[in-house]
Amino acid sequence: MSESSLNEISGHRSADFPASVTEITGNADLLTEIFLRIPPKSLLRSQTVCKYWFSLISSQSFRRLQCRRKHSSGKVDGLFFCWWVCGNDHLEFIPFNGMPKNQMSMIPLAFKNLATCTTSKLQSLHSCSGLFCINFNLGAENQVCYVYNPSTNQHRLIPLPNTKPFEIVVMNMAFDPIVSDSYRIVCVMKSNGVYEFSVYSSQSGIWKDSKEILDIKQFFLAQGVSLNGCMHWVSEGGSFLRFDLDSLCFKTMPSTVIPNGLLKRNIRYFGQSGGHLHLIEVQGFSSMNFEVLELGSDYRQWFVKYRVDLSALHIAYPLMLSEELDSLDVNRRTCNVISVIVDDKEQTSRFLVSMPEVIIEYDARRMTIKEVADLGTAKIPVMWEDVSVFEWYDTHQYVETMACV
Repeated sequence: MSESSLNEISGHRSADFPASVTEITGNADLLTEIFLRIPPKSLLRSQTVCKYWFSLISSQSFRRLQCRRKHSSGKVDGLFFCWWVCGNDHLEFIPFNGMPKNQMSMIPLAFKNLATCTTSKLQSLHSCSGLFCINFNLGAENQVCYVYNPSTNQHRLIPLPNTKPFEIVVMNMAFDPIVSDSYRIVCVMKSNGVYEFSVYSSQSGIWKDSKEILDIKQFFLAQGVSLNGCMHWVSEGGSFLRFDLDSLCFKTMPSTVIPNGLLKRNIRYFGQSGGHLHLIEVQGFSSMNFEVLELGSDYRQWFVKYRVDLSALHIAYPLMLSEELDSLDVNRRTCNVISVIVDDKEQTSRFLVSMPEVIIEYDARRMTIKEVADLGTAKIPVMWEDVSVFEWYDTHQYVETMACV
């Protein structure tokens, strides 16, 4: 940065600045390292300081580096919870960075305000590496789809697939900033008793239809998990699925064995972290001891990665997790794992657990517990009662990123 640039910032002569300040502000590499440690919203404000900062922060190379650093860190900055009751959508945002409550309440509102139609309702929501794919139902069989970055408040309207009459089941986002700046969206549709698939690329701006079809009676496709250029789905009663986004074809995906005497699996979590797929299945609704399965990188089999014992939560939160509540909780909503965060380099594995009134983080290596968010006394309305624990399939990770939409 030149001396004249410094004068533009402060209005003072360059002699008023210590040599160390001039050295920092004039060193692009050093400034970049500083900016990489600043949250996106602060970066956007910093862009207005001077033309030099604007060109640096808004450059594609900086945004790419910021996205990759953030993705590699595995850090989660908050969680969105989205669920539906009798056709009505509910959206809750829980930050982990001490965001003020007034600002916190504005973020879900910004989501819903993307669709200008006053009668619009959230049809589906899916996140991947900080970007959200939001599908709105406008009524009268009209729908719109947006890709939204809540960190930068930027959004993009995505055209719907131009195919024969169909019903959109879900839109799933696939974005890996380590591999590419562009993202893809997997649209799952149903027509004439079968699922059909189409994939949108932000790079080309077009949809490509797959020739694959699935019988609706045998599969239930909702929130998928993106990894290694594929979208993955698990099922309580059917086979697990892996859909390749390049070939638009299904590939081999091992399923777990349904326990003897049971008609289906009891899946408590499915997601990815650290480049691996993780799955939690339990026998019994209120089990506090369970195994975390990881899928081998060769996609041959699932194996036990962690054995977790959360029984200590009964001691730390005796009123929240009383035996009386557990015995009545046939819908397994007193304690749910909603996110698994693995860092192989640091050899750490952390579990975010939703409980009544709080979300806690359990460190499996250190065997420690800490609260990361206070839910207060808010209840989650469902059809038959009010509960206060979220499920993994209602949960969407919020990651602060400068990724472009």
